[in-house]
Amino acid sequence: MTRKIINKGKELVGDVKKRITPAFLITLALALIFWYSGKLGYTYTAEIPVSVQIDGERYRTTCVVEGTGHKILSARYFKRKTIKLRRMDVEMVPVEGLSNTYDVRPESLQNVISVRNPSLKVLSVSRLPYVIFDEE
Repeated sequence: MTRKIINKGKELVGDVKKRITPAFLITLALALIFWYSGKLGYTYTAEIPVSVQIDGERYRTTCVVEGTGHKILSARYFKRKTIKLRRMDVEMVPVEGLSNTYDVRPESLQNVISVRNPSLKVLSVSRLPYVIFDEE
């Protein structure tokens, strides 16, 4: 009984292999590409990593952005440049009890990242760790 079922299954797979032609596979692949490309045209909200450099010191943060799928994918995987900033570009508040240590305001950082990435709407930015500067 079990052998009959296995043999029937093998015959069915053999029949399917004979009926699937390369033209069908190419058409199926093209249809999937067009479908996926069409889906990327919609507006999505996503979290993307951003690298920020403040006066030579590098930090990583995440941003919640809104934009089309194409632009989000582009920002996430292809436009991974570090955003170089000076101290005066962002608003910083001294941390009490720690000398030469500052807290970067997320709203200020969000504004700077928005200006540098005009194709995406930056909704929020996670906090950076404290920024420490050598005394000048």
